[in-house]
Amino acid sequence: MSDGVSRRGALTFFGVLALAGVVTVAFVVFRCSDDQWFLRASAEIEASARTMRDGERLGPRTVGGMAFEEVRREHGVVVFQQGDHLHSLYGYAWSPQGEPARLLEDVEWSEDHVDHSFKHLRGAFYSWVGGR
Repeated sequence: MSDGVSRRGALTFFGVLALAGVVTVAFVVFRCSDDQWFLRASAEIEASARTMRDGERLGPRTVGGMAFEEVRREHGVVVFQQGDHLHSLYGYAWSPQGEPARLLEDVEWSEDHVDHSFKHLRGAFYSWVGGR
């Protein structure tokens, strides 16, 4: 009887382990990073960016199905701020004139100095981190 119980327990254990492996693989294969979501919504986000005037700041909103805490345009660069984590602002930028860091180097972002860091994604789109 103990052989049957231990065999059943082993089969159950390996079955659960196999299921966990399948779920993990499916999660990795099918998940979508924030950058991918952003690029999928890029047409709507660009259309929104084009309507903004320089110096304009907009509060919380959803654009292209993505939530942003603030959207602002400075020197032709539109930054879509998603959040603030450990004193670092983060989100995305639309910069049709090229490298946004160069265009924003003299912009006072807040009462605290913000160092901008951008990573090119595609076209005029960049991921953005603003460290204080």
